[in-house]
Amino acid sequence: MDEDNSKFVEECLKEKEVINKPGASPILTQLERNNASRNSFSNARYFLEGAKQIIDGTTPYLVFTLGFFAMEHAANSLIAQNGYKVTDHKCTQIFLSKMLNREDLAKALSRAYNARIAFNYRQNLSDYTNKSEAEEFLQNEVMPFVGEIEELAKGT
Repeated sequence: MDEDNSKFVEECLKEKEVINKPGASPILTQLERNNASRNSFSNARYFLEGAKQIIDGTTPYLVFTLGFFAMEHAANSLIAQNGYKVTDHKCTQIFLSKMLNREDLAKALSRAYNARIAFNYRQNLSDYTNKSEAEEFLQNEVMPFVGEIEELAKGT
């Protein structure tokens, strides 16, 4: 076996023990919380704007990726206001559900994550000419979620 094959076997085919770092960490100062929240919501708006623009283009199913990231960044903005930096999707869902008592938001984020993953593995996305799924996702999942998070953020 040559070196390229052994590298693939070692890195990709063998079981490994993985040590995961914490998926969240405290944000200690109010200034850092404000900055992290503002930056995350800026990213949420950026991804949301991209999703809105792409829906009418030739690649509307990218809305599932952009929309999910808009939602994730919006949620992380609210979490930053509450004093935590989250770097793990699962921790974002747990925080929404358990710490903020908003299981509805956690479930919406989970649906968006699952939709994004499903589209990542669909074959020949360019063959999908009916963009109604993408439009429904944007209108019924992404935009209401980001709007709700923005309203919650104003209240904190």
